[in-house]
Amino acid sequence: MINPQPKAIIFDIGNVVLEWQPEHVLQSVFSVSNMPMMMEQTFLSPEWSAYDQGLISTKDLKEQLADKLECSNTAMEALLQNVVIALRPIPEMIELLTKLKALGYPIYALTNMPSDIFRSLLEEHLFWKLFDDIVVSSHIKLAKPDPKIFEFILAKHQLKAAECIFLDDSKANVTSAKALGFTTIKVINFQQAIDDLSELLDIEIVSTKYLAD
Repeated sequence: MINPQPKAIIFDIGNVVLEWQPEHVLQSVFSVSNMPMMMEQTFLSPEWSAYDQGLISTKDLKEQLADKLECSNTAMEALLQNVVIALRPIPEMIELLTKLKALGYPIYALTNMPSDIFRSLLEEHLFWKLFDDIVVSSHIKLAKPDPKIFEFILAKHQLKAAECIFLDDSKANVTSAKALGFTTIKVINFQQAIDDLSELLDIEIVSTKYLAD
């Protein structure tokens, strides 16, 4: 059991606070016959990783992926627009953030996200204001699971890993954080995340949807 008052609860964003179903995004633009291969060529590609880290521009990404996929720049533009559209807030997780904030817990976001996509989402949604700070991979040229991005947020806020809880849907990211001493929650779905966090904090956090069920 962690100390009931950790100095930080750090949230990943995609598939934790925002819905993220990349296969659906790809299918909205392309006729996909081999989804694993298409994922490797797009969202899991070296080009997208560089985009996440702010190492290439949106223009460069569109040109490089259009060349790789042998598609038009218009198709790539549609893909990026649909990424933003697909990243919808998970109501239960927004409720969780609101409750944690009301209880006085410091909450942070640590996300792998391209700058242009983050800027669009920041302008569209109000929930970002709940975070005490938001660390975005493309802003600092580091991305999870690189230990350096975890060390960055710790140093920035004068925290120790043992004082923090980290939630992420990626096994690699959770493993990296755990190796540094973070208490971690591997997010499978919103209710499991809420339940696991409630147990760690030794408080009751029940979503209204869960109550309704």
